[in-house]
Amino acid sequence: MTANKPDKPIKIAICFPSGAMVHVDFMISTSIMMQHTPDVEFILINNKSPNIAVSRNASVAMAQEAKADYLFFLDSDMDVPPDTLIRLLSHNKDIIGANYRKRSEDIGYAGVEKVKKSDDLTDHGLLPAMLIPTGCILIKMSVFDKLSKPYFLFALREYEGSEQKSLFGEDYVFSVKAINAGYQLWFDMDVTQKVKHIGQLPYTLGSD
Repeated sequence: MTANKPDKPIKIAICFPSGAMVHVDFMISTSIMMQHTPDVEFILINNKSPNIAVSRNASVAMAQEAKADYLFFLDSDMDVPPDTLIRLLSHNKDIIGANYRKRSEDIGYAGVEKVKKSDDLTDHGLLPAMLIPTGCILIKMSVFDKLSKPYFLFALREYEGSEQKSLFGEDYVFSVKAINAGYQLWFDMDVTQKVKHIGQLPYTLGSD
């Protein structure tokens, strides 16, 4: 027995903010992912701006104009597995993405988990997120109908009892807005294990 296909394909806007160029690994992995995702109409949206928050807000507006069902933010320094969108779509969540490594020497992740991972959730399944990065994230377009504009912006984070302040990224501001609107954020841990955050490492004579 074959599954019934939808009357019309799901429309997904793949939005990749960038500079003048993108990584070739990003381009190749994105193309393969699209080939491996059936019954989907893709819209490719690229917005070039030195301000990532401006790019993300412009991408949302363009996806809304195109009447997309989903917006998939995929940054141009990401390398994703072929089944990324298949997996993310299968969960039918409003907001779901990957918790990928930062591009730095320390072993840190771009997102923040809501609960500590148990052994059986380290590599597989869903994990609630407290703060979710937007370099690889699938969002139902209906979410933006319930959030105030701008959806993405930078903010200063103040610490209680201290004069210390730190920059709060546009993705974390979006996370807070979404949670305050009643949405749960999710990490797909299978995608998390496979996604790559592309960086650059300098090598010198004698380097390992």
